[in-house]
Amino acid sequence: MRESLGGRVSRDILGFMRNGKAERWRKLSIRYQWVKTLFMIAGFGLALGWQANALSAPAGSVWVTELDEEVTASLVAKVIDDFGAAEEASAGLILLRIDTPGGFMEPTRVLIQAILDSSVPVVGYVAPAGARSSSAGTFILMATHIAAMSPATNMGSATPVFLGFGDVDETMKTKVVNDAAAQIRALAQLRSRNADWLETSVTESQNITATEALALGVIDLVAVNQSDLLKQLDQRTIEMDGAPLTLETAQLETIQSQPFESVSWPTLWLLFGLVLIGLELLLTSFISLFFGLGALVTAAALTLGLPSSGWPVWVVFLGSSLGFLFGMRARFKDYFVGDEVESGKSELDEGYIGQRVSRVSGFDAAQSDVGMVEFRGSHWQARSERPCSSPTAQFVIQRVESNTLIVQEISNE
Repeated sequence: MRESLGGRVSRDILGFMRNGKAERWRKLSIRYQWVKTLFMIAGFGLALGWQANALSAPAGSVWVTELDEEVTASLVAKVIDDFGAAEEASAGLILLRIDTPGGFMEPTRVLIQAILDSSVPVVGYVAPAGARSSSAGTFILMATHIAAMSPATNMGSATPVFLGFGDVDETMKTKVVNDAAAQIRALAQLRSRNADWLETSVTESQNITATEALALGVIDLVAVNQSDLLKQLDQRTIEMDGAPLTLETAQLETIQSQPFESVSWPTLWLLFGLVLIGLELLLTSFISLFFGLGALVTAAALTLGLPSSGWPVWVVFLGSSLGFLFGMRARFKDYFVGDEVESGKSELDEGYIGQRVSRVSGFDAAQSDVGMVEFRGSHWQARSERPCSSPTAQFVIQRVESNTLIVQEISNE
């Protein structure tokens, strides 16, 4: 039967150990296992560190976060992480910069709920010049406590788009459009904005510029840049939790997301999983492979909307990793690693079979079929399938089973 490369290497290592090099290989094996362990600890540490400390802001600051691509579950999770960090640091304001063509409705609803539940005022700002807040972006902008736009930007076209094959049922289409229209009207009424025009952006795909939006009462102000925005916000009064709140933004420090923080959580978990799988290929133990698969499952779950912080993400990671480990390891270990005691001739067997060995002890009246033999300067346990006829007999190796030589007596001629 064919023996895997891993199995052959393991058998060859055993041969070297039996030739007086056991200590070297023992230290090498320990070293490899420590390398793998350190890599895994480092990976877990980075994941925990990113999870706990990815975002931070000093008290009384303006935390700037970006919604600068299609609205997806992973992007929304990243923005909500920013909100959480700003709230924990008692930031004075969250500035959500928007430049999006739209996106999926369910992640949009999740972000809208996070804005409405935020204990820190959220300012939506469509920027820079030339940016847009289309489709789902319009809903998000309307949910913010203050809606602002740069000159030469636009918003609207909030009609839901149906993706899929074939024609969409007209009744279902009407239901979805009416639901979206009611949601944007509710947001407009909550923020005292032009609900009639916003409803037409859903039902008729209307789109307007920043100047038009300000004139129609759809947004609260137009600012040429971020500094101008903060100046205009200073001493402005908004409603938070049913009570008036006066913003003091003139002296607030602005905190921008660091470069690595723009990497989404699904991407981080995907990279973590690939690192663990790569370690398995380099330092085979058939354990880190399954934790790597668990990390890939976690990345997929985050993409589908799993919260990126708290215990759910770790339950998914550890649960799927342990499920793979205990459910698949025994079944597939021989396929990937090979059987170290598989029958058949390995390179080690071919170097041993037929070689003569000398008796050291045993193979006598008390133990006629077992004893110790000398082979290449080392003492081996040996076993004969037939009782030995003479204490001075010579033996030849038939095969190797683990650390025991199976020998056959030969005549002394």
